[in-house]
Amino acid sequence: MIGVNCCTMSPFKSKYLLFVFLLISLCFAPGSLYSQSLQNDPYQILHRYYEAIGGLQRLKAIKTVYYEGEAEYDGLSGTFRQWEENPLKYRLEEDYTVINLTTGDDGRFSWLKDTNGKVLVYRDEDTMKRRRIKKRLKNFEHLDPHSPYFSLFYEGIRKTKTGITCHVVRMTNTINSDVSLSFFDSATSLLKQSIEKQPDMEIHTVITDYRRVGDLLVAFGEDSDILPRGKRTQSRLSLYQPHIDIDPSLFHVPDDLKKDFTFQDGSKAEEIPFLFSENNIYLPVTIKGETRWWILDSGASKSVIDAGYAKELGLTQEGAITGFGFGDTFDLSFVRLPSFSVDAVRMSPQKIFVFTDFTKNHGEPPAAGILGYDFLSRFVTKIDYAEKHISFYDPESFTYRGNGTIIDAPLKYRTFTAPVLVDGKLSGNWSIDLGATDTQFHFQFAEKNNLFDRQGVVTARAGMSGIFFSRIVQFDSFAIGNFCIKKPLLTFPLKKGKGSSAIGEQAGNIGNSILSHFILYLDYKKQQIVLEKGKNFNRQAPREKSGMVIGYTKEDGSPMVSFVANGTPAEVAGFVAGDIILTINKRAIQDYEGVPAVKKLLLQNAGTTLSFTVRRGPAEKEIELTLQELF
Repeated sequence: MIGVNCCTMSPFKSKYLLFVFLLISLCFAPGSLYSQSLQNDPYQILHRYYEAIGGLQRLKAIKTVYYEGEAEYDGLSGTFRQWEENPLKYRLEEDYTVINLTTGDDGRFSWLKDTNGKVLVYRDEDTMKRRRIKKRLKNFEHLDPHSPYFSLFYEGIRKTKTGITCHVVRMTNTINSDVSLSFFDSATSLLKQSIEKQPDMEIHTVITDYRRVGDLLVAFGEDSDILPRGKRTQSRLSLYQPHIDIDPSLFHVPDDLKKDFTFQDGSKAEEIPFLFSENNIYLPVTIKGETRWWILDSGASKSVIDAGYAKELGLTQEGAITGFGFGDTFDLSFVRLPSFSVDAVRMSPQKIFVFTDFTKNHGEPPAAGILGYDFLSRFVTKIDYAEKHISFYDPESFTYRGNGTIIDAPLKYRTFTAPVLVDGKLSGNWSIDLGATDTQFHFQFAEKNNLFDRQGVVTARAGMSGIFFSRIVQFDSFAIGNFCIKKPLLTFPLKKGKGSSAIGEQAGNIGNSILSHFILYLDYKKQQIVLEKGKNFNRQAPREKSGMVIGYTKEDGSPMVSFVANGTPAEVAGFVAGDIILTINKRAIQDYEGVPAVKKLLLQNAGTTLSFTVRRGPAEKEIELTLQELF
């Protein structure tokens, strides 16, 4: 996966992550005294916490609250302000100088306005479930021992990461699979730590600095680690004000900033040719009169530019943050990209990510960057893979009039998600990822459904987060909408990793290996995709038949054997990782058009024999490879 994702900023009481338990005064206030008085009864533990922070009636009387403070997120420092109205309305404004974000909830939907002014309303199933949980928590339903939604359990005495001895209460619910562990100081009954376990992540939070505000005791400090993303947030309140008047319009879903794109032809730019190389879509991007190739990636939450290219353009890098790709996490910074054009589309300046050595690590042709969500979300995009054409339409005037299948595909992590059925029984929601070459199950789904027992071929892939290993397996069918792809090759990672492969609330990631069968429409405004049969719908793409991965040498970019799978023709022939290819069929490697041309040779018919000369250390070796069907 080439795509990059980054969680939103996360100051005090982050609502974007929708923690199951709120982490200040309102979080554990019980509704009534449970009849048992045992010290290890979870409901009594919550009652003692309530007594310690000031009393249930005072908490119930708080209908509105305003607070502000300072926060650190990865390498960024900033300030935040937040307004709340029970049970679900809120607005959070975060200013990290380099970027700023506003998130909120209008009582019906959660929303986000990013640093480029684009507004996203969250309609995905997982977010809606967490909103339902939060509303019931605000109504104190978790304190009813007979609740059909919540169950509390005493987990014993444990120490927090700071060494405080605590009673631990676990909460589960029947709405989703989230689990909450809450650590209450055995001496003071105050909440000192929480662990929120979601399928996609865990949030470990330490709560500190309780202060008296009127009749209430409020925690002014919160430090969270978000796993496996490797993110850390630190938040400090400077002001907490209950019972304030709030303008209801603060919670409304805001409008996008003024339109930041133009077309040469009114409301559309149609049939722009793209380069389709090694299952990636490359578009020509022109900045300051110079045109370079950029990769189109709907799985990237923000566009990315190579650090060296940014320097050439005279752009200044700012800040630091951690992003995550398919396999792992990596370091990013920010830059303000000047106005640019993609053929007949003109974009205003955008704040995007910067990544060191992006161009060096992303094959042929050299890519200067990624066009991600902050580009694609402006349009309705049509991609015709067979014709290698892409079209962009103004969503305000676009109406789909074709005969394709319209699929609701709510955005999660700013990426479309759609239901898929594999082999007639493996069902789940999958991301639509133009930046992924393969179509891949996520680790947790593969593990849950015992896919690791299936026979296949191991392969290695390189992304922004480094090298990750997967197994390629042929399945019987891949059904999406009204369409079914027969005998697809699907992959799954061999390790969980820290990136999007670890996502547990989705089954997998649909890459161009499947999408290339279609004409695809992406409608961000409606959060829908449209699929039409492409000219290649019934055509099986040529498959690799050697079992080795061809990459590049660091020195001069020459073709090199990067990986050899066990039991494959390449291993039988005698290739090893690190072999530098000098000739193929007696022709010097310079006569071929780079690594893509070498890879194309490995797609020929089974039974084809190729003669290689390779350099292994100081010696040269002659190797004959006979291609075979691997599946």
